[in-house]
Amino acid sequence: MERLESSKQTEQITQMDAQKTSVSEHEVTAIAPIESPKNEKPASRPRNRKLLPLLIVGATLGAGAIAGGIYAYRYMQFAKYHQVTDNAYVSADIYPVNSRIAGVVMAVASKDNQSVKPGEVLVQLDPREYQVSLAQAKADLELAKQQAEVARQNINNVVAIDTPTVRPPAGNPAAQAKIAASRSQSINQQVELNRQQYKTAQAAIAQKQAQLKQAELQLSYTKITAMLGGQVGNKEVRVGQQVQPGQTLMSVVQPNPWVVANFKETQLEKIRPGQKAEIKIAAFPSRKFIGKVDSISPASFSRFAPTPQNSPSANSNNNTVQRVPVKIMLEPESIRGYESRIGPGISADVTVETR
Repeated sequence: MERLESSKQTEQITQMDAQKTSVSEHEVTAIAPIESPKNEKPASRPRNRKLLPLLIVGATLGAGAIAGGIYAYRYMQFAKYHQVTDNAYVSADIYPVNSRIAGVVMAVASKDNQSVKPGEVLVQLDPREYQVSLAQAKADLELAKQQAEVARQNINNVVAIDTPTVRPPAGNPAAQAKIAASRSQSINQQVELNRQQYKTAQAAIAQKQAQLKQAELQLSYTKITAMLGGQVGNKEVRVGQQVQPGQTLMSVVQPNPWVVANFKETQLEKIRPGQKAEIKIAAFPSRKFIGKVDSISPASFSRFAPTPQNSPSANSNNNTVQRVPVKIMLEPESIRGYESRIGPGISADVTVETR
């Protein structure tokens, strides 16, 4: 009996092992398709992903290096044939309008920033005092002319000297000759005196004529006019103001601007008069103006300063780079329509083509 039970248990165990083996083989069969082939390298794809950013960075740096090289080459070529400075400004002729005489301002005909023509009245001074002076000068001249006419007539109308009360004997020729000579001498002296008086009167006429012209000129100065055309600026005169001779009342800026470019002395080697220049003015950054080099200053900018700077002594070695003004004339066609808008003092950038 025990053998039979033992045999049954052994068979059961064998069946259970067989079932387990079957299940294991089934699981292996199910999982097997997921396994990678022997020739594939699963780690290669993540490694490529890590290299991709490096490749992008490298390509970017390479492109940047190429672009930088191209830019550097172009800049070197540009710098070879161009001289550039941003130390430049617009300049123009500015004429002060001064009063030549003393007087009270009656009217101001000009306005701030107004365009004026040559001969246009800007300020009117009170003319009454000068009108009186002119009338007096005319009267003085007329009186001098009358005095001269009297002196002229006296020359031709000399009054004969009265005959002496004591007459020489009729038979005394010597006495008669002496009396005649004395009378002739007196007449000649009177004629000479009248001639001197006439000359003095003529000189007085000339003097009075000069005074009359001066009075007319003084009266004309009561109208202060523009000597040249341009634009009014710096107006400092008001109605009722008492002005003095030489006092500046306003300024007139001429519409002929140019540019002063202060180049470094190390840039002057290739700059010559007549070379083309391109100007960019701060007030009009989107527009380029064309000009030509007119002249180069004979001294550095610092030497023309009120107090010259950087003056090297005999025992010093001054290596400070100086700036030298270069005058550049703007072409009329380039600034047409901008003449009154490009004012003195405006900053500018200048590029001179030196080839």
